[in-house]
Amino acid sequence: MKINISLAETDEPAESNPILSEARARIIWGEQASSVRDFLVSKGIGPETARSKISRFQSERNSVIRKNAIHKILFGGGLLVLTVFIFFYFTRSPGFVWTMRTAKAMSVDGLAGFYGFCKLINGIIYLLRPQCEEESVTEISD
Repeated sequence: MKINISLAETDEPAESNPILSEARARIIWGEQASSVRDFLVSKGIGPETARSKISRFQSERNSVIRKNAIHKILFGGGLLVLTVFIFFYFTRSPGFVWTMRTAKAMSVDGLAGFYGFCKLINGIIYLLRPQCEEESVTEISD
């Protein structure tokens, strides 16, 4: 899945300063804000400017993580609902009999439901606390 990590407004130009572009990339990659601030200050950017830029970069990163979280919630929730529906539909039908074949099918259904549940929980965590994620935005997109 390809992720667009540029959320700059249409009237806001992209970072033309290579130092600020590198700082933005470091934040997107998950580097600590304090080390990025030290990097910017060492390159001659004022502390207040560095703090405001880092805050903007972190907001951009958090919005991308939240966007991914919504996709995970929708996918995981949909898969969970589907697997629960399949389980109850087949086990409540009058001709259902537990055999080795149906047990295997329900096991696969249960594993798919568990996978959906994990995606759902993962998405909820990312949605509520995106700043807790330390990986690069591109690595957490699966």
